[in-house]
Amino acid sequence: MGGRTWLSLAIGMIAVLALAGCSSSSPSSTSTSSGTVPVSLAIHDAPPSGVSVLSFQIHITGASLQPADSTAAAVSLVSKPEEVELEDLQTISAFLNTADVAAGTYNSLTVTFANPQMTILNDSGSTLTVGGKTCDNGQICEVQPTLNQASVTVSSSPFPLTLTSGSPVGLSLDFNLTSSLQGNLSVTPVVTVTSVTSGQSNQNDQQGSKVKLTGVVTAVDSSNQSFTIQVGLTGQTDTVLTNSKTEFDFGDQNCSANNFSCITVNSIVNVDAEMSSGQLMASDVEGVSLPKTQAVYGTVVSVNSAQSQFEIVLNDVEDSQDSQTLTLGLPVMVSVQSGATFQLNAGNLNISSTAGFGGFSSLMVGQEVAVSVSGVQVSGSAVTLTTNQVTLEMSQISGTVASVNASQDTFVLTNLPSLFTMNNITQILVTVGSNTEYENASGISSLSANQSVSVSGLLTANTSNAAEPNLLASAVRVRQD
Repeated sequence: MGGRTWLSLAIGMIAVLALAGCSSSSPSSTSTSSGTVPVSLAIHDAPPSGVSVLSFQIHITGASLQPADSTAAAVSLVSKPEEVELEDLQTISAFLNTADVAAGTYNSLTVTFANPQMTILNDSGSTLTVGGKTCDNGQICEVQPTLNQASVTVSSSPFPLTLTSGSPVGLSLDFNLTSSLQGNLSVTPVVTVTSVTSGQSNQNDQQGSKVKLTGVVTAVDSSNQSFTIQVGLTGQTDTVLTNSKTEFDFGDQNCSANNFSCITVNSIVNVDAEMSSGQLMASDVEGVSLPKTQAVYGTVVSVNSAQSQFEIVLNDVEDSQDSQTLTLGLPVMVSVQSGATFQLNAGNLNISSTAGFGGFSSLMVGQEVAVSVSGVQVSGSAVTLTTNQVTLEMSQISGTVASVNASQDTFVLTNLPSLFTMNNITQILVTVGSNTEYENASGISSLSANQSVSVSGLLTANTSNAAEPNLLASAVRVRQD
């Protein structure tokens, strides 16, 4: 799970349709191709502004392509409704489904939505009313905004679109909440679609087909080196393939083989994968080194050193024993036990397992953490978790590049969400490395002041300047929306 730091008045989401054989065509073209084309669907987001949205979930109830022949039935791309947590998708995609679609010409894409829910930090200066619920200024509130329009049909460029075999293409669906979110915080979806060609320049499409999954392994198929993973509270189940290029990291789980044999049923894994020919192919599989107990993921929104407690907004729950209590978007207090261990999930970053995150004093707002749950206490609407292990995960933060120092491999990120500014954090010093991945940029030398970017990486406190914490970047995405 990446850092779910914010999602405010602009959520961008990209549905990446990995089309095995798809190219644009003129409105008058008619399909003569035969066979079917696997169409994979994923979802991605964009940065917010204004009221900080700490968590945003919505159900994708349908996504269908309309053939050029208006008498033909629309072709569904999703097999069942899927609940997605969009805040985690600022630099990655979330896989939804793969469907076999007949080769041919399609004039539009229709996407339907339901049940939007969000957890907001109200810094508007006044009380807000959202979906009939009030939220006082300075408070964190769970709200259910009204969905004014359930479906959106996009028929402009790149439609009409012709699917033919042997020419993979993807589609990017941008859901812009800047325009979609109304003055009363109700939602009227506004979306656009752009094309993403498989295999095009990494500068433009390095992350367009990448997805990240965290969940429990429910089945292992050694015969074809694949496994099935169930993703957190959404219950989504995906099959993931591995090959000779897949890297395994199970060192913290005493599996010295560090290969496919380390994947076992009921284990929790982080998976980095790419969509290829309608399938998920893992590039990295990492065993999550949490004790065999319930594990929750969330964004740190406050720290109380005197009480050894910190508050998070839940964005995922693994091995949930009480899904009625621990729900997406729920603010919970975490009480840290004496002797608790602190570690970090370095992912593709080449750093030590404790660098910058060695104890309770390392905690700060905006961090994404995984918490091993050893106890749950409920008192009215308040929920307190007890933990003996906290893991720093990748935060995802969007903002504006203020300055770039390419010789030092750093840039300064400003225009931060109010979760930071309300806590006197005005800018973040971002450091890139040889493993940092870029989208819509060729490297740090191609970045410039005033660009809007989303950055994924490990966020740590700066002991010499609390107003400028550090972020070691695993991915940088230059926004184009």
